[in-house]
Amino acid sequence: MKFCNVIAGFMVLGATGIAQGQEPAAKSTSSGVFSNEQAKRGEAAYNANCVTCHGSELRSTDREIPHLSDKSFKFGWIGKTVAEKYEFTRDTMPPKAEHSLSDQVYLDIVTYILKFNKVPAGDQELKPDLEILKQITIAAPLD
Repeated sequence: MKFCNVIAGFMVLGATGIAQGQEPAAKSTSSGVFSNEQAKRGEAAYNANCVTCHGSELRSTDREIPHLSDKSFKFGWIGKTVAEKYEFTRDTMPPKAEHSLSDQVYLDIVTYILKFNKVPAGDQELKPDLEILKQITIAAPLD
């Protein structure tokens, strides 16, 4: 009788874990994790807040300011998570005015940078939820 109770207890614990949900499976940007509309909002925000330093083609004319496209994107973004790039942008940009935009605007800017670098858009928008963003790896753009 005790053995049956132990088995029943494990079954209840297992069912409770499933009911509460598990960590979302890791995915990459190649599956289209942001929408075109979100990237368009990000482009407007980028042009209002970032273009002066990073350039309209995401290529700075100042050696001290990194490009956000081409090789700089390839080596600085691919393989990182969306959370890493979002947090870095939010916590360091613009210089001397960090955190001056809403979290959603920072994330929209990140999606614009991804879209500019040929990362495919999807049907849904990303929200500034770090636990979800940590699960999304930035994949190499499609050529």
